[in-house]
Amino acid sequence: MSDRSPSPPTRRVIDIVSLLAATPEPISVAGIADRLDIARATATAILAELDSAGWVRRDPNRGYGLGPALANLHGPALPRALGDILTELTVRTGYGATLSRIEPEHLTVLDVRHGPERVVPGIPVGHRIPLQFPAGASVMPWRSATEQNTWLATAPDADRRIASGLLTLVRDRGVALFRPRTDDAGTVELLADLLGAMGTELVQPHLRTRALRRLAFLTSRSFTRAELDSEAVLPLSYLAAPVFDAAGVAAYEVQLGPLRASTTKPEREEFIAATVDTARALTGALVS
Repeated sequence: MSDRSPSPPTRRVIDIVSLLAATPEPISVAGIADRLDIARATATAILAELDSAGWVRRDPNRGYGLGPALANLHGPALPRALGDILTELTVRTGYGATLSRIEPEHLTVLDVRHGPERVVPGIPVGHRIPLQFPAGASVMPWRSATEQNTWLATAPDADRRIASGLLTLVRDRGVALFRPRTDDAGTVELLADLLGAMGTELVQPHLRTRALRRLAFLTSRSFTRAELDSEAVLPLSYLAAPVFDAAGVAAYEVQLGPLRASTTKPEREEFIAATVDTARALTGALVS
């Protein structure tokens, strides 16, 4: 996504279509507006135009899904249960979660579920970022050597050894954990709260993108093995775990975002257990 969208209204159309393409069950206007942080009137107007063109279709319960003009262009829908499983993670932990597809060159957000304690700040369904260290760290240990080497090459020289060690740690633990790069954990919480409160309608797209990039930079230091085993109170940004498809490929990643300035070891262990349990449940839904 560029820093400044040439056409914010067009961006909102893309976000709505991406959301419907990634979600197996129909979504109401209110649900679409909430998930994408846009005004309900804006969502209604866009959906009316898409409906008239056959790009979306409204069911008897007033939920929207892809229409016949687009359905044939979209691959098989993901199982309906995936969204419910992701929601269970947010209820269990209180924090927002996402499900993303990990492709050779990009990470694409397929579903976003906000938590009662913290929403997922500023990331809409369809959000696409280059697959560069540390993004996609949870799936890389199960990818080919070629993909791993390509991914490792995206890490700055100073982080190359850390990136290599992270692959071993994630394979051993089944989860990737990240913390702020600096001691500015309070800044991370503040930035996340501001992004979550403002939403996409109340901040210019290029400023939101800059804020997201800054937040990603501040939160992208991986935990070391010693830190994972430590009894110390530590900040915690994100956790991510691999989700496997029916072919046994680590094709997806579930991510939980506490964005906490401090966590105890028992709290971190519960976050790890919740994320890993969810990844296994998502894998089970995809395989069955």
